[in-house]
Amino acid sequence: MSGISETEIIKFLIDKRKSLITEIEKIDVALSAIKGVDFAAIPKDISSLEEASVPDTYSSKLKLDKKILFVIRELKSGDKSEIIDKIKELEPETDVVKLEKSISVRLSYLKNNNLIQADKNGRSLRYFL
Repeated sequence: MSGISETEIIKFLIDKRKSLITEIEKIDVALSAIKGVDFAAIPKDISSLEEASVPDTYSSKLKLDKKILFVIRELKSGDKSEIIDKIKELEPETDVVKLEKSISVRLSYLKNNNLIQADKNGRSLRYFL
């Protein structure tokens, strides 16, 4: 072997072993996480979340999707800013910055999964059930 000492080979193999152990630990964590999830309990489609699941009353404990569905039903239709204003009216202590950051994503999710509908209104969308 030209230029590589036995000590360098041993150091390389020890380092390689450490990195492989780290990778195995990551795999073990992923397996533990997957084993802990009851995939049978996860709905295969979200049709079970249809309009029947629009809450009858507003509560600060509702998830944001449910709050949006409730507000859209109350307003009959509304754009993003009207929905945010209504949620702020119903829940004045809400974190407005957090709400504004997350509502676009949730509206898009609800629309893409046919839980709400939207019509183009100029440069914005009007949402309705």
